Amino acid sequence: MADVIILKDGSVETIFEPKDFKYLVKKYMGYDAAGYFEKMVDELQEEADYTAAKVNTDLGCYESSLESNTACFQEILEVMEQIKSILEAPRINKKKLFNLVEQVEKEIKNQI
Repeated sequence: MADVIILKDGSVETIFEPKDFKYLVKKYMGYDAAGYFEKMVDELQEEADYTAAKVNTDLGCYESSLESNTACFQEILEVMEQIKSILEAPRINKKKLFNLVEQVEKEIKNQI
């Protein structure tokens, strides 16, 4: 999409892409200004690239954390099923029950 700008002298210029604006800077302000403009654009692009990379890294870390928590909760659910079956038995094996509780505690501590 093109942008139309009106210059100070009243002339109208159409800008189709960033290089068109750079050309206007060079034409009306000189090579030094065009170089400065290009330097500023490069710096802004570097900052944008850095920010995008940081966001992607942070999102990857968060996603990994969520996956780890999900796996932990699934393991805890499996252990809870084992505990239920022990509690439903006519005789309760306290040692086995205690070991399962310790396993749940260990999983939770690993996630914290």
